[in-house]
Amino acid sequence: MADPSKLIVLDKAHSLLERVNEAVTKIRQPHLGDLKKQLFKSALSIPSNIAEGRRKESQREFLRFLDIALGSTGELETQLRAAKDCRAVPDNTYSELAKRAEEVGRMLNGLRRRIIEDLGDANS
Repeated sequence: MADPSKLIVLDKAHSLLERVNEAVTKIRQPHLGDLKKQLFKSALSIPSNIAEGRRKESQREFLRFLDIALGSTGELETQLRAAKDCRAVPDNTYSELAKRAEEVGRMLNGLRRRIIEDLGDANS
């Protein structure tokens, strides 16, 4: 399999992780400690699963890890909204991070579609 660092979606996912990390370090409400941890954890899961899946031996396995990354993207989007609703992050930070997460999700869906098409072609 090719080097996972060559995937643009992986770069975007890493960038999203960096921005989420910056945002969570600014959350000062002690009662939101679990939310901070979950935000970071779900953001970390996205590039981790992309990279792990890319190193697998088959496209089907890669697809499974992309599904996990996509699920983590949805989880992150929900947690970001909770952080905004709890006033843990400013509206502009929420908007930026939500936009980035949505972009990563679209890219993951596009990559999934291409792999599924390739798998279909291989079975023809």
